Amino acid sequence: MTESYCLTNFIDFSLSLSLPLKHANRIRYTCFDVSASYIIFGATSGSLYLFNRKGKFLHLIPNKHGAITHLSISVNNKYVAFATQKSLICVYAVNLSSQTSPQVIVTHLDQAQVTCIHWTQDEKQFYYGDTRGQVNLVLLSSFIGHNLLLNMSVHPLLYLDSPIVQIDDFESLLLVSNATKCILCNTEYEEYKQIGNRPRDGAYGACFFISPQESLQPSRIYCARPGTRIWEVDFEGEVIQTHQFKNALAMAPAKIHKPVFETETELESNDELLEHQPQQLQFAKIQRLGRDFLLAFTELGLYIFDMRHSSIVLWCNQFERIVDCRVSKSLEIFVFTQTGSLYSVQLQTLQATAIDLMQSKHMQMQCANLLRQHVKYFADKAKENYDLKLLNHLKQLLIERQEYELLNDISVIFDAIAQCTASSGSDAQSSGGSSTATTTERSLSGSGGGNGASQMPTPRGVYVLENAFCDNRKPTAKTGSGHIKDALLTVTGKFGKNIIKYKFNIFAEEQQQLVRELIPASERSLPFKDIKALYESNDDDQEIVSRRSSSSKHPLPPSHLISPEEKTIYNLYLIYKSAKFSRTHCVERYRAVFDEYAANELICLLGKLALVMVENGETMDQAERNCLEMYFNYLNPELIWEMDDATRDYIANGFVQLNADPDIVRCDHCSFPLRFDNACVYHEIGTVLLRYFWSRNEQLKCFDVVQAVPALLDVLAKFYLAEQNMDKVLPIVLNYGQPELLLDLGRQFNVTGWTKCFEQFVELQRGRLQCVNCERVTSVEHEQLTRHFFYTWDCFLNIALDHLDTMDTLALIFKWSSYIPNDAIDREFYTRCLIKG
Repeated sequence: MTESYCLTNFIDFSLSLSLPLKHANRIRYTCFDVSASYIIFGATSGSLYLFNRKGKFLHLIPNKHGAITHLSISVNNKYVAFATQKSLICVYAVNLSSQTSPQVIVTHLDQAQVTCIHWTQDEKQFYYGDTRGQVNLVLLSSFIGHNLLLNMSVHPLLYLDSPIVQIDDFESLLLVSNATKCILCNTEYEEYKQIGNRPRDGAYGACFFISPQESLQPSRIYCARPGTRIWEVDFEGEVIQTHQFKNALAMAPAKIHKPVFETETELESNDELLEHQPQQLQFAKIQRLGRDFLLAFTELGLYIFDMRHSSIVLWCNQFERIVDCRVSKSLEIFVFTQTGSLYSVQLQTLQATAIDLMQSKHMQMQCANLLRQHVKYFADKAKENYDLKLLNHLKQLLIERQEYELLNDISVIFDAIAQCTASSGSDAQSSGGSSTATTTERSLSGSGGGNGASQMPTPRGVYVLENAFCDNRKPTAKTGSGHIKDALLTVTGKFGKNIIKYKFNIFAEEQQQLVRELIPASERSLPFKDIKALYESNDDDQEIVSRRSSSSKHPLPPSHLISPEEKTIYNLYLIYKSAKFSRTHCVERYRAVFDEYAANELICLLGKLALVMVENGETMDQAERNCLEMYFNYLNPELIWEMDDATRDYIANGFVQLNADPDIVRCDHCSFPLRFDNACVYHEIGTVLLRYFWSRNEQLKCFDVVQAVPALLDVLAKFYLAEQNMDKVLPIVLNYGQPELLLDLGRQFNVTGWTKCFEQFVELQRGRLQCVNCERVTSVEHEQLTRHFFYTWDCFLNIALDHLDTMDTLALIFKWSSYIPNDAIDREFYTRCLIKG
């Protein structure tokens, strides 16, 4: 399943940072950098303040060359390069004593200010850019290995037209982003290339993203673009695709998980109930976060993207007026604000966060609240991760504290944990699932001994779902007269009745008989029906009913859980129903489900989903179309190249089924389409299918698809045009009936090609269409020709004039003038001829 993340391990360094400045009210921090060992700040006084990674102040390095504007620590913590307001670049050796003055490089910037500094991996050089658009390389050398800096030289590399925004490097490649463009430089061969052709105006960053596994995720370059877009670029400087995040960011911001102790109250947020707008953002700096993610920030928020899946991991707006951010290998993010404060947070999976909270004695209630906020995530994770059995201790804690409503909300997680531990071969006692369930039942319903004093009162309006539905629940001698009926009746009330309805048809026969006795037939609906209406119609103030049977002495065999696949199908059906009512695709809601299945497994799952739709009133044809639309909305067409033949054939057949059109005029000789509606759904999928079949010399499969969906003939025309087969191209263009196709392909016609086109157009005006397949001519009714504006002489001649000289166009008109009606050409056409000359 797709992993989910949160921001945790929040640290506020404000108190530590204020200690060195407590006697100097006028001094404030201006910039910072973080390395594996240090956090270093520049200040308005011109001094550097060194702290260790835990925020402990180490010492101060004085500097007399003006306030510090930018600084950068070298990779192995040896040096700090920084720029001042006096347009000077300075270097300081970190491991020297605090009394050593930084060495200054005279740069002669002519009042230009440094905008960014970037060290290379070997620490022998660094780059810096300035407001003039100049990029310089600074080479460092040492004296026989000692840390005495000598012979520092500056070498100008680039002179660009606007201020430098961000610099990054990888081996011999240098990436420079300024206010108008991105430049990729090969410093070894002194080659320079602009990335993309579209200029921009503003501060937009760019960085390398080096992959540890090239086969799974090739290394890339990412360049921020206006409108919350990011270009994905290869190492040749070619833009591969554009990632658009504007609309996807219309989502609730993530909250930072800060420690909340038992004496404090954690306020619940209603952000998920609010309507969030798309975000039009400008990312002045982007940087890699860990192995898989990209971090960007604005003044008001942090944004983390998963570029491999073109998705948003999370965004956070809990920092005010962000100035700069740095990242570390442990997914730690340091945030520096305009107030001079520094904070750090860590990106962590929800699963790891829950386990960390659970292992802290004072954070277990916070862990329970986290589970409630992400029930589906933890329920899905529990099915595949045995380590989450640690969360079972929460159940007893919530019972002891009488947090029944919270326990009810997250009970499905404990059911999933019990199912996972049972399937892993562990006994019920070691898993903690069934023993906890037994304890819970005795606590809520009374023990077998009948001691009334031991019964825990259940508050009015609380609904507790026990583990009675788990298949690993084993009867024990201590259970006494406990019966499955007791467990069933602990879930009565509004919520409980619906759970019983939902699971009714997966009970064993004897258990179904109990349900028949206790619940009216009208309320025992099967799964996959619309439960929501009944759910909302029930009275909110129903009390829990406690009915017990004292005559039962022997516990029944354990009931069977509904299978994970059935739950998945039910979830997909509800998504389909909600999409039908809201008229949206809801692709993101089922994308995570589909991602978990291989192609053949997903096709099988969709077949079962279609059967569920049929059970609920759809025809089989409509159900299949619904499932195909869900699949095609999810499908990335380029993946068709990597699929097996069976899956590809399923897609081809589904594409034909979705585009079936009986209103097609066909050839009298071979039944190939002559006139048709040239619009179709999922045209891009059809295009990739034809490209695949054609590249494999499977032209017969191409024609099978086109025969059923002639709207793809425009793709076929481009194949024939690449082969210079004009005898096939011209019938397609003219029969297709769309001006855009002739306008697109006509630029590649020579005079001979246009001459043939005129000849066939005359035949077309006479109602004679040439078949693309057998090349025979079929006569059609006049009304079939006038369905599109394209079939007028005026439209045809204006397109021809776009690609031919005026004299060639007029010569062809004169040749076929006897077939052109007197009023067929507008005066504007002749005006264009005169203007074009």
